[in-house]
Order: sequence, then C-alpha cells, then structure tokens
Amino acid sequence: MIANAAKNWGAQNTPELEEHDLLYFCSVIEERAGIYLKPAKHDLVRTRLRSRISARGLESFTEYCDLLKGIAKNDPEWQIFTNLLTTNKTDFFREIKHFEFLVEKILPTWLKTSEKTFKVWSAASSTGEEPYTLAMVLQRHLGKDRDFKILASDIDTEVLKTAQNAVYAVSKKSELPLEYQQSAIELGQDNARGWFRIKPQIKEKVSFKQHNLIEKSAPGQNAFDLILCRNVLIYFAQENVDFVQTKLFSTLKPGGHLFIGHSESLQGIKHQWKSVGPSIFKKVP
Repeated sequence: MIANAAKNWGAQNTPELEEHDLLYFCSVIEERAGIYLKPAKHDLVRTRLRSRISARGLESFTEYCDLLKGIAKNDPEWQIFTNLLTTNKTDFFREIKHFEFLVEKILPTWLKTSEKTFKVWSAASSTGEEPYTLAMVLQRHLGKDRDFKILASDIDTEVLKTAQNAVYAVSKKSELPLEYQQSAIELGQDNARGWFRIKPQIKEKVSFKQHNLIEKSAPGQNAFDLILCRNVLIYFAQENVDFVQTKLFSTLKPGGHLFIGHSESLQGIKHQWKSVGPSIFKKVP
C-alpha cells in the first residue's frame, strides 16, 4: 500500500497545504522545539513534510496533521517531524572572531586560575563542526597540564548521528586553517577517498547528547566556562529567547562567557549579561 501510494504521488498534483494544517504544523513545532516559522519559511514546511507524507502512505497534509493529533507525545513520529523542520547549516570555524576571542581573551585569563578542566557546552551543535572546531582550538592552545571537555547537544537526532560519526566530505576540508588540516584530521584512503575523519584524540574530547533548549532541564548549575548557542535563537520567538538565555545564564560559571550568532541579539530582553564584544557576553560574578 505504501509503495503504491508513493508511486502515485508523483503522478498526482502536489497536494495543497491548507491554512489550518500549516498553522497546526507551525504551532506544534514552536511548542515542542521553540522554533518560530515565519511566513517566509512556510515553503520549507511544505517541501520537507511532503516526503514524509509519501513515506507514510498518506495522500494529504491534512491526513498527516490528523495522524500527529492522534499519537502519543512520546511517539517516535514526533522526533521525525522535529528533525524535518530543523535547520542545520553549519561549518568548521564558522564566525572565526569567536574562536579568536577564545584564544586571545578567555584562555589566558582562565590559565591563571587553579582550574584543571575547561568545560564547554555547544548548545546547538548540529552535525558537529562547531564542537570539533572547539576541540581543535583547545587542544592547540591549552597546556599539557590542563584538560578540556565539550558537551555537544542538539534537538535533532539525525544530525547528532552525523556528528558522532565524525566523518565529513573532503570538500569541507577548506573550511579548516592549514595547521588544523595537518594536525586534526585524517584523509580517507581507497573506499573512503573523498572523505576525512576527525582524529580520535580530538573526537574523544566531545560527548553528544540530545537536548531541547526550551526544556526546563539543563546540563548543570554553574557547570561551564563557555557556552556557544549560535544561530539558533534567531529561530525563536522573544519569549523563548528570554527563557533560553536565562537557562544558559544559570548553567554558566561566574566569570564564564556566552557566544551567540553574529546575526542574533538580546535587545529588548531584560538580562544580567555583560556585553564584552560583538555577540559575546560574560556572566559577571
């Protein structure tokens, strides 16, 4: 039945996405993941859900809407739905100024303390380029008598699988500065030609966990020296931005830093952060 429905899908006109179905999809993804889909993103909803409707052997968006309304909150279909509507654009060394600030400002100050392990949370880690970039930088710039740990989290289970695998297309190698191409990755050979992997000594410093930023739970009180929550708040309505920044504040150690995306802002929100650079904030003790 599913095979026949999938075959007939292309022969039929593309089903209409009715306004009431669109509003339901948009409201439920905001409720579950905090993602506010602006009108400009409505085509994304149509495009990404179309393949799922076909895979389920359904004939319309309304049928998929009814399916979601009829299943339990913990049904695996909800995770698939969330994965489909999550945006995961990322690169190695994206927004390089943040990593320069880490090396030039944060680490020299931290190295003067008696702390032995620098702890980082990459709070929207996507396919892993951000946390692995952090691991490369910290391995290079922390002394041998200091250690570091990186927690990388994302709501999307599929991108976490890619991140944990730590294998990337060789076309992404150019995103890495030359010195890191030499020290941090291994090029694939034979059947793996065209790919590279993150070296084990870097990969082992990163642990991955599924986490929803709008959940009340957090990885820990005063647990991290640095949090990166970049290019995710831009998808949230203001009340969810407020909730997340408060949660991040409680999770950061006094004196710790928060990086958000260069296109993001905390303007219009009452907060306790001290701005110390473009899209860089500090939790002042």
